[in-house]
Amino acid sequence: MQKNIPAVSIIIPMYNVEKYVGDCLESILAQTFEDYEVIVVDDCSTDNSVKIVESYQEKFGDKLKLIRSEKNSGSGAFPRNKGMELASGEYILFVDSDDAIVKTALELLFETAEKFQADILHCGAFLRAKADASMADYKNFPATVGSKNILSVDNPKILSDDLSKRVIDFGNGKFNTTPWNYLFRREFILKNQITFPDLKHGEDEIFCFCAICTAKILVLIPNVFYIYRIRSGSVNRTKVNLEKHVHDWFGSTLQAIEIYENFMAKFPQFEENPNLKYMVFEFFANHNVSNHIMPIYTKYPAPQLDALIRRELADVKDKTALTAFLFNRMNVFQVRLIDAQRQLANLDAQINLLKSKK
Repeated sequence: MQKNIPAVSIIIPMYNVEKYVGDCLESILAQTFEDYEVIVVDDCSTDNSVKIVESYQEKFGDKLKLIRSEKNSGSGAFPRNKGMELASGEYILFVDSDDAIVKTALELLFETAEKFQADILHCGAFLRAKADASMADYKNFPATVGSKNILSVDNPKILSDDLSKRVIDFGNGKFNTTPWNYLFRREFILKNQITFPDLKHGEDEIFCFCAICTAKILVLIPNVFYIYRIRSGSVNRTKVNLEKHVHDWFGSTLQAIEIYENFMAKFPQFEENPNLKYMVFEFFANHNVSNHIMPIYTKYPAPQLDALIRRELADVKDKTALTAFLFNRMNVFQVRLIDAQRQLANLDAQINLLKSKK
């Protein structure tokens, strides 16, 4: 007898979130739609995260699977890929273990996906919660977007299947680059072999880009269903060793460029219009330089960082264009940073002058 296929597989990568994973699971238990499975993939947590998930297994019954990695992967790529490998649902929803979803999320997402027979649903906005916020109070959380240019609608809308338009929209920041703002049809993901590349940085962007370019039916929805928790202890906010950080970032950048190249080679539009290809690389470089390199420019001397990056470039063949491109991106952001610092200094001077006249 064939086992019933759940409507939605919820994939949760987990690492050291003992303070938050309970809220995440509670938000799933509170769903108005119950035809789902939950796959938690633990990436070698060293705290009580696993025990907390185990304490929920009776509440979920056979809907909850807990998978434990043998070795920490250092990113969300392996846990998410493992979750997709084990998923059996019609659709896939990614939820980070320190975040949550609103109680009508699954119902709204599934009904909309079925109505449009969508490969992907995408919502531009999400709810923003403080680190110590109770997820049960999500109705009071402010809605925000990842980019000021993000696409938004008042009613569900099928987006154009014109690849060039989608790439331009992606390059202009009109799509989120985080997989948790999407619902994916599992058959679509499997058929097109879309996975998260094993990178330290940029794996989410690549996954979303490949999915957006490949989907036949991509639907933009107005329903804000995801609750993103802002916390200082998240992976992207921890202190890093400078040399290792630059090495990891640069290694990921080179690998990502190759992955993008190989993917875009499948579509004649990129050969016919090289500007599309350049736009993708420009977006990737801007996003990663601003997220992973510029934040540490405020903490370390620029010559020290430049020297580290030049060392990483030493063994790269045909590196002239790449070197110029990367340093140009960093210089642009550095100029913006200097201008911002100068404006703050001028403002402080004006305030001090006003105070002295009183």
